[in-house]
Amino acid sequence: MSPSLSAITVYPIKSTAPISLSRSAVTVTGLAFDRQFVLCNEQGKFLTARSHPQLLAIKTALLQEGLLITAPDMAPLHLEFSALGQQYDEIAVWKDTIHAQYCGLAAQQWFESYLQQPCKLYRFGPQSDRPVSDHSEHQVAFADGYPLLLISKASLSDLNQRCQNAILIEQMRPNLVVDNCVAYAEDRWKRIRIGSVEFAVVKPCGRCILTTTDPTTLTRNPEREPLSVLKKYRKGSDGEAHFGQNLIALNSGIVNLNDPVEILETGEPEHYPSEPLKD
Repeated sequence: MSPSLSAITVYPIKSTAPISLSRSAVTVTGLAFDRQFVLCNEQGKFLTARSHPQLLAIKTALLQEGLLITAPDMAPLHLEFSALGQQYDEIAVWKDTIHAQYCGLAAQQWFESYLQQPCKLYRFGPQSDRPVSDHSEHQVAFADGYPLLLISKASLSDLNQRCQNAILIEQMRPNLVVDNCVAYAEDRWKRIRIGSVEFAVVKPCGRCILTTTDPTTLTRNPEREPLSVLKKYRKGSDGEAHFGQNLIALNSGIVNLNDPVEILETGEPEHYPSEPLKD
């Protein structure tokens, strides 16, 4: 069988729970609504579930006029896009400084109550700008570095054969999941088409400590799996543990579940040290 799209996922607020979709628009910053919001501390530095795992328990629902945000032991927060003011502040996401739209006092107080610390919610607004590193003609909102992340189900299955504990797909935080291909087939892809959208496959994704956090219990894996396992057989020349591929959309359009994934161009994958499967 030919590769096909088996999951579409967005994370409207960075580091919070995923939303699974049957179809999505692809925009200049990736999937519509993906990582369009971010929390920052008093210094304007972004907050993630790496240091605040309770963010993973925050859920969002997409409404026509905005977001409905829920979290354990909190009243729901209704955030209307039209009610956001015109205050923009300079915030930091990794090494990038971004002119981001402040989401107001009600949202600030809600998140401060939940996290029990000073913080503010920001949106990647109409005046926001963040060029992709080494691809300055493209934009990325508050994702770590690239607009989209793709993984294959076969690659996750192979990883799970090497780990002592089951690794959930949610731990890998993908936007697009592909089925009906061999494990790590995506390593060789350089240009693909899904639905009406063509994507450039720009580089492997270096994984971080967040992958070791169970999204249900919010606890870290004591063996640091899957990161510790990936470092044994997927350590790249940059020293990072690779899993999945970062994508840039070359045009806007729509992707749907079960769309065929057309491989338009392939190339030589990164070389990794070999590591046998566990018994």
